[in-house]
Amino acid sequence: MTIRASRLAPTALATLIAACALGPAHADEVQVAVAANFTAPIQAIAADFEKDTGHTLVAAYGATGQFYTQIKNGAPFEVFLSADDTTPQKLESEGDTVKGSRF
Repeated sequence: MTIRASRLAPTALATLIAACALGPAHADEVQVAVAANFTAPIQAIAADFEKDTGHTLVAAYGATGQFYTQIKNGAPFEVFLSADDTTPQKLESEGDTVKGSRF
C-alpha cells in the first residue's frame, strides 16, 4: 500500500487504516509498517485512529526495502505504508498481500 501524506488528512487516513485493518477481525492492535519518511504523519494518524476506534496502531518504522524482506519472511503487518509504489506492487504480484488491497 502506498500513501502520499500530502494527499490525505490524518483523520481520513486513520479511517482508511481502520477500514483496511479492522475488517471482520476487530483486533485490539493494528501492526503497521511505516516508511521512515512518514514518521511524523503516522504519529498524528495513530492518535486519531485510537480515538476513533478504541484500537491501537502499532507502528514499526524503517526502510521500504527492509519491510519488503520482512513481509516476504512472514512479518505480521496488516498495513504497509511504503515510500514508493513499486514495492507494494511487487508484493502483490508475488502473492504476499491481499489481492486488490493495494492503492
